[in-house]
Parts: sequence; C-alpha cells; structure tokens
Amino acid sequence: MRRLVVLLALLVAVPTVAEAQPRLMGGVGFTAPTGAISDAADPGYHVRGALRIGVPTTPIALQADGTYHKLGTANVANADTQVLSGALSVVFTLPGIGIQPYLLGGIGTYRVKNGPVGASATVTDTGYHGGFGITLGGLGFGGFAEVRFIQIDSPVTTRLIPLTFGIRL
Repeated sequence: MRRLVVLLALLVAVPTVAEAQPRLMGGVGFTAPTGAISDAADPGYHVRGALRIGVPTTPIALQADGTYHKLGTANVANADTQVLSGALSVVFTLPGIGIQPYLLGGIGTYRVKNGPVGASATVTDTGYHGGFGITLGGLGFGGFAEVRFIQIDSPVTTRLIPLTFGIRL
C-alpha cells in the first residue's frame, strides 16, 4: 500500500511538459443519454482508444479517437442503443504541474443503431463535441479523466455525455 501511495505521489509531483511525441490513450466510462434519445435509451458504458499528437512549442494537440457506446433500455421491445464513432479534436492544454487541465472540441462521424428488436435502424451522421479533462502524471505515463458533450445531428438529434477514465502512454 505504501508503494502505491509513493508511486501516485511521484506521478503528481513530476512536472509534465508539452511534447510533440504521440500519446496513446485508452479509457472506459459511463455514458448518459440526454434529449430525445433519453426516452428510448438508459445510461450505459463506453470504451475509447485515442492517439494524441502535440504541436511543438504550443499548448495545442490534435487527437483522433474511436469510441463504442452501448446504452441499455428498460423496454424489452427495443434493442440496446449502440453508437460507434470516429472523431478528430483540437486539444488546448492549460498550464499545470503533475495535473494538467485541458479543453477539447471537434467533429466526428457517428453510427447510431437503435429501434425495436429485430428491426433496428442504423443511421450514420456528423456530430460535434466539446469537453474538458485532466491528465495526471509525467515521465510519459499517466492517467486522464474527461467529460464531453456530444451532439449528433441525425433525423432525431442525439446527445450524449460520456465520462471517461483511462491511461495514457
């Protein structure tokens, strides 16, 4: 237990620097549907993988990520809602030592599958997202926590709020 506390203290204490090298990120979390989709879908989970590349000597980075969301339903006549996405974001990192907050925003393609069991419809459309998060740690390894607001402009506007926890390499 003492080793874990020392390791976490070192990750927080080591200053992080803006780097241009690629960072792999992976995370899981909770997804809350809002708006019209919340009538048909219950909260669920998601899995995300990302690649972040910093722009040298600036607090800006570009991030590409893919996410799979699965939202349950209380209605046995409806299938679970599934959302598969690929998104590009601009990330602006705020100054910090050990813990660095960041803001992000971007655009993506979202494939939403939902509807009655056996007759689910699949719609692919463009969506927009924005959010904020924190990264923890230095020395090339650490963690992150992030919350986003996603709006998908399909025939029925779909809004999701995913909360993600993960690691970055």
